[in-house]
Amino acid sequence: MMSVKINLGAWGSVFAVPSRVVDEGLKFSDGVKLKVLLCLLRNADRELDYDSVSAATGVNVTDIPEAIEYWINAGVFQRNGDELLPDSTETTAAPVDNSNKEEYPANNSAEEIKQPVAQTVEQIAEDVNSAKQRFTVSRPQKPDYAFTAQRLVDDEELKILVSEAQTALGKVLSNSDAATLLMLKDTCGLPLDVILMLIQYSISIDKGNMRTIEKIGVSWSDDGVNSVEAAENKIRMARQSSKQYAIVSEAFGLRNAGSPTKKQLEYCAKWTADWKFSPEMLREAYERCVDSKGTMKFNYIDAILKRWQSSNIHTLKELAEFEAKTPKTAPKGEKKNPSYNIDELSQFSVFKVNRDEKG
Repeated sequence: MMSVKINLGAWGSVFAVPSRVVDEGLKFSDGVKLKVLLCLLRNADRELDYDSVSAATGVNVTDIPEAIEYWINAGVFQRNGDELLPDSTETTAAPVDNSNKEEYPANNSAEEIKQPVAQTVEQIAEDVNSAKQRFTVSRPQKPDYAFTAQRLVDDEELKILVSEAQTALGKVLSNSDAATLLMLKDTCGLPLDVILMLIQYSISIDKGNMRTIEKIGVSWSDDGVNSVEAAENKIRMARQSSKQYAIVSEAFGLRNAGSPTKKQLEYCAKWTADWKFSPEMLREAYERCVDSKGTMKFNYIDAILKRWQSSNIHTLKELAEFEAKTPKTAPKGEKKNPSYNIDELSQFSVFKVNRDEKG
């Protein structure tokens, strides 16, 4: 009996990689994420823990969840409990049935025969471009060690950036620090001069912590800061917010209060810049809040100040005169009319605290 054997060599063990990986996810991915993806695809239908993936790829265990989340956001996978499934929008090629295939007439020209194919390719290109415009990464990803090291060899602009950063920060940057700068330059798209301004600003507020540089840089990128003028405006606004918070903190007698939340900064800007309350009035509102609630509540203080603002009360003298007009003993069955509405403030009880606030 004769037999036939096909030896595929290296092709004897292959696995599929979705085209979406190249069309949409490759541009923003790095070696870490690609290693994790290839490992998962190679071991499809097998249950792998993070330690196994780490052992097979050399990727740190702590970086694996982030890599998986990247490919979920890229539309390669969708999560189903503890499983990863192909994304529902990912299409697979169906077998081609040639039984009813139309034959081109023998007298058709090559131009006529190629036209349908050209239209199909054009349509595919439009679909890919549309998908790229829709695709956004949840947050920028730093490149891995090998990629950063290679870019430091090839990218003259990155060399300048790292050199200038080392001079400004007064230290030799680690590969991780260089990866942060590379991410801000390439992935976030910040110009070189904007990144250098960012470093100097970070030095001015906290001695140049790289985590601060990364956090502010990503925020600037999200807000479309792509010029020196836009960066200068951002820095000016940030310093103004910091000054306003300092005024409020001093009025409240806060010490080592930590970083304010976005909502707290908005309150401070409203109280000091918009309503123009003095530190004395801020302190008075603070004390009344603490007397009533036993602790500081920014939303409760805001309600008191809002009441004073609507009554055109902006000094302690005006407040005293306003309250002096209120009878100290109200007629029976009536309540004293205070300078702030108790019913209005009741909604800000200690059992209903804005999540955006601290303390």
